[in-house]
Amino acid sequence: MRFPEKTRGPSGGVSAAVRPIDDALGGGLPAGRLTELVSAVPSGGGQTVVAKLLSATQAARQRMALIDGADGFAPEAVPAGVLRHLVWVRCRAPEQAFAAADILVRDGNYAAVVLDLRGCAERILRRSPASAWYRLQRAAEGGSVAVLVQTTSPLVPAVPWRLVLDTPLSLADVSAPREDVADRLAVRTERSHAQAIEALAG
Repeated sequence: MRFPEKTRGPSGGVSAAVRPIDDALGGGLPAGRLTELVSAVPSGGGQTVVAKLLSATQAARQRMALIDGADGFAPEAVPAGVLRHLVWVRCRAPEQAFAAADILVRDGNYAAVVLDLRGCAERILRRSPASAWYRLQRAAEGGSVAVLVQTTSPLVPAVPWRLVLDTPLSLADVSAPREDVADRLAVRTERSHAQAIEALAG
């Protein structure tokens, strides 16, 4: 009671190297927590976020894991040099993705784990048991790994932070340098840490 959870911000984490996201999260993806990034429209910038996070973790000499729920990651779209520190898990079903995420989050050797569920059928994802999400949240709690869950609609229950990309990139952005595009992404905060705590409190 002396130290309410709602007053605490992230105690460390990983810069996404995307200014609107880092600003929204108070400095970067929080360690020991899940952050949901909803790509609500096609070409909203979700791939740019993954690419920038790859570059940021490589520059910091950190390891990153990408659990690719629908086997949709295109490694040829990023410089080969930023793939050396990446563990890429290619899945064909959400059940495989949850199982892989649970293992890698508990591993302790990764600064960031991205669970990318874009491309998975929403009707199947919505049938995923709540226990799968809570197990992943418990695996992350108290650890040093920042977990980013990428979806196309809000899915993660009681998530501390939910950010939404709901503005598609323009044609000019498609051909612009990725660094410039990243800083222009339209990121909306739909759920913050304080709101999550208040919701849990009822």
